[in-house]
Amino acid sequence: MNTYPILPSRPILPHIATSCSNTRCNVLLEFPVPSPQPRPGTLLQIRCFACQNIVSHAFYQGQVPSSSASGVHGGASRLATSTPSAGQRPGSASAAGQQRKGRKIGTQDRPLETGYYDILGVPITATTDDIKKAYRRLAIKHHPDKNPNDPHAEERFKEIAIAYQTLSDDTLRRKYNEFGPKESAPEGGYVDPEEVFGAIFGGERFVPIIGHISLARDMKTALQEAEDAEGDEEDSQGPKMVKDAKGRDVLSPEEKAKKEEKDRIKAEKDRVKAAEKAAARAERVGKLVENMERKLSIFTESATGPEDPDVSNSWRTICQLEAEELKRESYGIELLHTIGFTYVSKAKHHLATNQTFLGVGGWLHNVQGKYHVFSETVSTLRAAIELKSVFDQIQAAEKAGNLSPEEKKRLEEQAAEKGLQALFKGTKLEVESILREVCERVLSDAGITREKAVLRAVALQMLGEAYMGVKKEDGTGANGQGEDSEYVRIDTKSSRAREA
Repeated sequence: MNTYPILPSRPILPHIATSCSNTRCNVLLEFPVPSPQPRPGTLLQIRCFACQNIVSHAFYQGQVPSSSASGVHGGASRLATSTPSAGQRPGSASAAGQQRKGRKIGTQDRPLETGYYDILGVPITATTDDIKKAYRRLAIKHHPDKNPNDPHAEERFKEIAIAYQTLSDDTLRRKYNEFGPKESAPEGGYVDPEEVFGAIFGGERFVPIIGHISLARDMKTALQEAEDAEGDEEDSQGPKMVKDAKGRDVLSPEEKAKKEEKDRIKAEKDRVKAAEKAAARAERVGKLVENMERKLSIFTESATGPEDPDVSNSWRTICQLEAEELKRESYGIELLHTIGFTYVSKAKHHLATNQTFLGVGGWLHNVQGKYHVFSETVSTLRAAIELKSVFDQIQAAEKAGNLSPEEKKRLEEQAAEKGLQALFKGTKLEVESILREVCERVLSDAGITREKAVLRAVALQMLGEAYMGVKKEDGTGANGQGEDSEYVRIDTKSSRAREA
């Protein structure tokens, strides 16, 4: 005879698994799916049952357990798969996962969960190229600096980056499909400076014009070298060195030989690295020269002369249409003004050198160009100094112990803003340097006639003017001040000086 009383029941409520963000707690937990379901990307606030910490969790449809479909048959299916396996604690995270999924390991055709695919908006059959395109589109759309009034932008951007880093790596993607996000997290984090630069500064549409920005690769290498140096320093720690009368280390013959060998290896690595960097730049410039010559040939192969009105009007229209398309990219207007200024400067320098007495006009343009490079370099250094000043304020306040959470957040936001400004100024210097070399190669090509070179310069100037003329949708330029941008002001001043 059954001695148990009649037991109560409750509806089956689908739950979403997450973990506490408090490093001292870090327990696995789950929370019920909100009703009605939030829109994808909504940031939910969850209270940890163990430490009462508030956890931020970005909601996406793929996180909802597939076994939570409503209806009698769905309920029967869930009941059939809800019993924990032998040796498994009822109520444990793995048991809960099995209850939600009906299985505890996924396959490549049927992943354990599809949250990362849903975040990027791609199917589970997506190729690496599909994933990369989706990431770039979403990273541009949801980057915090592009959404200053959205308090959830940073968390959403982080979710997108994590999903991309996992699914773009074949090994991590396989682990994610089989075991979910906990087993697929890469060591050392998810942020890749090259991908971030590619997404923020121009994207793929600008690659045929400026190539891939090397500043991101240099930053990534510097970070890796810094970590290696820290590791070497920790490995080499030992008893304090003996000092001579001038405070210099006194090395034994063995230590001296070891140091010399280490310096030799470092010098060789630096030499190889410099050679690789020079080769990469030469390859980049060569490809950009080909692209520019092909583009300018639309004008040079049709125009009967520099003043051909019909071809000039058609070429200007083509340039303006391209500029209107490119300005929609991330930092598109800022990049177009940078590129356009360089094009116009190099074109005018070439035309003035070939059309004025003894090339005096070209000399004036050359002086103007060098002054611009100098002023941009100073501006970049100033931005870096301002960024360092903010970091110094944070460090000093933390050391003094009087930095409130609100003040820390304000300083960190200020540092992020100034950091992005400094990075873009560095990017501008690199782009201008590359394009000056490209323009010089295109305009001083020994394989073309002087007349053909003049036509190229005329076409290049019109292209640059079209780029410099782009405005935001509200009619302002890149700096929000109409057409009177930094580059337009410089060019106007130099024009007035030449007229005088």
